[in-house]
Amino acid sequence: MATEKETPWQDCARAKQQAILNAIPNKWRILDPIPSAADLRDCTGTYIQQYLTPREIEITEADAVFITQQTTVGSWSAVEVTEAFCHRAAIAHQLVNCLHEIFFDEAVAAASALDAYFVKHRKPVGPLHGLPVSLKDQFHIKGVETTMGYVGWIGTFEGSKGDTRARTFESELVKELRNLGAVLFCKTSVPTTLMSGETANNIVGYTWNPKNRHLSCGGSSGGEGALLALRGSPAGFGTDIGGSIRVPASFNGIFGLRPST
Repeated sequence: MATEKETPWQDCARAKQQAILNAIPNKWRILDPIPSAADLRDCTGTYIQQYLTPREIEITEADAVFITQQTTVGSWSAVEVTEAFCHRAAIAHQLVNCLHEIFFDEAVAAASALDAYFVKHRKPVGPLHGLPVSLKDQFHIKGVETTMGYVGWIGTFEGSKGDTRARTFESELVKELRNLGAVLFCKTSVPTTLMSGETANNIVGYTWNPKNRHLSCGGSSGGEGALLALRGSPAGFGTDIGGSIRVPASFNGIFGLRPST
C-alpha cells in the first residue's frame, strides 16, 4: 500500500529553526561571524550594546517600573519602546539561541493601537500600557505556534494535527496581560518536555548563559532567563514546579518570583 512519505524530523527541525531566524528583519541580522565562547564568554553589557543606538540602550536598560512610568503618561510611545526591545531580543537570539517564536510585526501593530488609544482618550489602557512582555513557549498566543521544544508538535496544537485551536486559543495569562496593556512580542526557548534544569531541544539547539557562554542558562524557563539577562525583555513569564523560574533566575543573575499555587 502506498503511503505519503514523511519528512525526516531533522529536516522539519531545521526548517523551523530557519523560520525563526527568517522572522528577524534583515536590518537586525548579525552579518559578521559571532565569536566562539572561547573568544567571547560574556555577551551582555557593552558587547550587545554595539548593535544598538544610544536611544535603544536607554530604553532597554530601564526597568519595567520606569518604562511604565513613561508609557502610561505618554512620555515614551509604545511603538518606540516595543521596537527597541524587539531589536535587542533579535540580537540576543542570535547570540544565545533564546527564542522559539518571533512576532515583532504583530507587537508593533499592537503598540501602535495603544498609542492611538492614548492620543484619543488621554489615558493608558492599563497599568502595563506599552510594556513589552516575553513569554515562555508554554503559553499559547492566538496565531502563534507552541512547540515547547517538540519537533513533533511543529505545525500542530500540542501534537493534535488538524486541531484548529492552534490558531485561535490563548492562555488566560495572555488575555490578562493584553487587558492590562502589555505588548507581547516573542516566546522563549525551553528544554524538550520542560523537565530539565538546562535548556536544549532539537529545534533551536542549546540556549547558552549570556554571562558565560560555556555554561547553561538553566531551565526550564531558560530562554526567559537568558533573554532578560541580555535586556532583550523588561519582564517575562515562565512557569515553575520544581525550580523552572528560580533556577534560570539564579543562573543568569536576575530576579525571579515563584508565587504560591
